[in-house]
Formats: sequence, C-alpha cells, structure tokens
Amino acid sequence: MRLIRLLKHDLGREISLWAEEGVISTAQAEEICSRYGLDYRNLGRRSFGYQMLVGLGYLFIGLALITLIGANWDEIPRAVRMWGMILLTLGANLLGLIRFRRGQISAAVNWLFLGALFYGASIMLIAQIYHIDEHYPDGIFWWAMGVLPVAILMKSALLMLLAVNLGFIWFFVESFLDFYPVVFPIFLAAAAWYVCRAKQSNTLFLTLVAGVGLWTEYTLAWLLSDKPGFHVGGENVALGVGLFFAFDGLSKWLAGSKNSTSAADYGALLGLYVLRFTIITLFIFSFHYPWTAIISTGWKMPIPAFAISFLLCASAVWLAYKAEESIVSTAVFALLFLVGLLAIMQVEGKEYARSFQFADNIVLVGTGVWLITRGVQSSISHYFYLGVMTILTTGLLRYIDFIGDYVGTAILFAILAAILLGTARYWKSRMANTGTTS
Repeated sequence: MRLIRLLKHDLGREISLWAEEGVISTAQAEEICSRYGLDYRNLGRRSFGYQMLVGLGYLFIGLALITLIGANWDEIPRAVRMWGMILLTLGANLLGLIRFRRGQISAAVNWLFLGALFYGASIMLIAQIYHIDEHYPDGIFWWAMGVLPVAILMKSALLMLLAVNLGFIWFFVESFLDFYPVVFPIFLAAAAWYVCRAKQSNTLFLTLVAGVGLWTEYTLAWLLSDKPGFHVGGENVALGVGLFFAFDGLSKWLAGSKNSTSAADYGALLGLYVLRFTIITLFIFSFHYPWTAIISTGWKMPIPAFAISFLLCASAVWLAYKAEESIVSTAVFALLFLVGLLAIMQVEGKEYARSFQFADNIVLVGTGVWLITRGVQSSISHYFYLGVMTILTTGLLRYIDFIGDYVGTAILFAILAAILLGTARYWKSRMANTGTTS
C-alpha cells in the first residue's frame, strides 16, 4: 500500500473511470479517493505535468531573451543595458502581481518565475557592466534570497524550487572555492516549512532530504580537516550510512501516519529512494577499491564517529518501533553495520579489504533474498523484482570482478542459483496454500 501512494493520481483517474462505468458508486469513489488524500470532485484539474510544461516554457522564454541580450551586449549603450534589465525585471513582476490581483494564481506564478530569472540575469549583467570584482557566489546567493520571500508569500512550489536550487548552486560553488556556506540552512528551513505547512511537493521533500545530508556531510568534513574544503574520510562514510538508517526509520514513521496523507506519501517516497540508494551503495562497496580507500584514510575521530552512527541507528530502530513496521529487519541491518564499523576501525592493512568486500557481498545477497521474501509475502512486485535484480546484478559483477578464483566464482553462482530456485519453490508453495495461481 505504501508504493501505491506514489501512484495515487493515476489511481484517482482509474477510480473516476470505474465510477463512470458503474463498477463502483460515486460515494465509494469519493471514499477511496479521500483515503489517499485526493479530491474526487477535482480529479480533472490541471496536472503537475501541465504546470511543469508551462513553467519550462517560461524558463526558455527567459533564457531566449537573456541569450539575445547577451549576444548584442557590447553594442548596447551602458545606460540602456542597465535600465533595460531593470525594466524587464520590474515589468515581469508587475504583470505577475496584476494576474495575482485578478485571482489568476497560475499565471501570476509563471510571470513571477520569469521575473525571478530576469532578476538573476540583472545581478550578473549589471555586475559585468560596472566590473564589480567581488566574491562572485554572492551574486547567486542574493538571487536566491530575492526569490525566496516571493516563493513563501505565493506558496508556489515552482518559485520555491527555484530558490532552493539556487541555494544548492551557491552551496556547491562556495564549497568548491573552499568556503563554508554558513546560512545554507535558511534554504533547508524554507523547504521544510513548505512541505510541512504549505503544500505537498514530493520534489521539494526529496530536495530537502538531500540538502540535509549534503550539509551534514560537509560540516563534518570541515570540522575534521586541517584545511578548508570537502575532504572525505572514513567518518563521512560512517555518517552517510547512519543517515541512511535514520531516513529509513523516518520513512516508516511518516508512512504510518494516519492523520496526514501528505506525511504518508512522503514516507512512502522516502522509503523507496532510501532502499534504492542503499542497494546502489552496497553495489559500490562490493568491490575492494572503496574498502582500500577507507582503510588508507585512517580515522581521526573514531569514537565520536561510532557514537553518532550508533545514535542514528538507534533512532531508526525507535522510529520503526513507533511505526510498528520492519522492526526486526531494521535492528538486524543496524547491528550488522555497527559491528562492521567497529571492525574496520580496528584494521590498518589493505589486505583486509578483500574480507570486507566478501562480507558486503554476503549482505548484498542477503538483502536480495530479504526483498524477494518480503515481496512474495506482501504481494509487492516492486520488492520482488528489485530483490531478483539485486541477486542477478551481484552475480554479474562478481563474474566481472572474479572474487578469489574461478572455483570461488562457480561456487558463488551455484549459491545464487540455489537461492533463486528455493525462492521459486517457496512462492509456488505459498500460492498453493492461498489457493491462487500464477
């Protein structure tokens, strides 16, 4: 049911068709829609896809005008250049305000979005006119800060996405120049306010989660390093995995919310992406090179790193307990991670990399088996096929990488075959017990 929430708008359209064909009554259709936070009476309103296309259209209008002006920039007198950009910015925003006063909210947002693009172009081009040689990321920062209040007042996902993404660009530019983006949490706070208090936006929610992870990792790197910049160490890897556990626990807690359909949707979305990125991470560490790099970097603050990881894992288990979902699996995976973290903190030689690689492949295969079993038991095809793909991809990667020798690889393939055939037999017996066929 958690995965169905991600397709609820498609489900809403299907429900509307069922009601029109008489398969279900209108009252039943309204009740099903309300269960997923949908308004049955407004299922035909303009979709997110439509709004995205219109927004992209205005984006390319702005880029076309900015490109045209930039191509003839040197031939235009300085005063005309400056006042032209100012008037373009004021004009687009004024048209947005006029549309807003008329109650045409979508049109107003599109014009304000265009005005925001002109505002950023004005900052950059006017700085070029007067040869303002300052810290150039500041221009991106003030562009983002100029858009942010308008996004909050309009409660517009489009404008908020623009402001937050500009904040991300500023974050990356500052970090690449070895500066610390102190006020980046302002943009995270704005995104958090929007997804919690304004409107539901899955894109902004995922952006918020990614921003929290990036800012936390960069802050840790800044504190640990003797020189400024983003220098990744073993502590960053431990923190990253710990954050995955915390986000997974948060997804379970949100998905179990009965008072907010938006929270349940966010939980389903976060759980899906955490699962996918966890599988990708396990694949990356199924080779010995990442383990060699971690062992080589050493540990500057092993005790605080383990303590933070323990707290994050404990929070994941506690949130899973509160949600009453996957408590055992969360606790088992958290325990495996903490034991592995303690082990890698104790070793110094690169020869241990193969041992950790082997353990990661065991966890990877075990995760695939767990996903297949969960998919069969819960009748969720996504988990089942993800588990199958995990096992098949593991076999393919090991064929390329050759763990040990040919004999070891052959043994691994035989184990994978036994797992798949055993799972198929389990599925067959389960279908027989439930009286269904496949």
